[in-house]
Amino acid sequence: MNIPGLKSNKEELVPYFHNKSILRDLILQLNKDFLSAGIKLKLLLTKKYSFQEITSLIAETLEQYPTQTVFNLLYRVDVSEGQLMQAMPTPGIDFILFSEVIVKRELQKVVLRRLYSQTNSERSED
Repeated sequence: MNIPGLKSNKEELVPYFHNKSILRDLILQLNKDFLSAGIKLKLLLTKKYSFQEITSLIAETLEQYPTQTVFNLLYRVDVSEGQLMQAMPTPGIDFILFSEVIVKRELQKVVLRRLYSQTNSERSED
């Protein structure tokens, strides 16, 4: 299984957004982390989203909050300064790029958690 990293291109992420279970876990993770950073995100579990739809909604949401709140979210999501610098070609705040990095990192968490729990299940069966 190819685990999406922050360098993954958008096309490689499409299959994850077609998997209802992974998409559900991603939405839950995003909502949890945004709420803990004090940001209200309106992603619904009953709606099917594409990568572009989620990143656009996140970008629109982030634009409404102070910069410090956005940086607190990036810390909460566990996006490093190096990862941000790698994703952003020029200095400044680009909410679309921030959103893409956030979604990729959150998706990475979801997939790794599933992979880890699957590996542990297989080990316990031995």
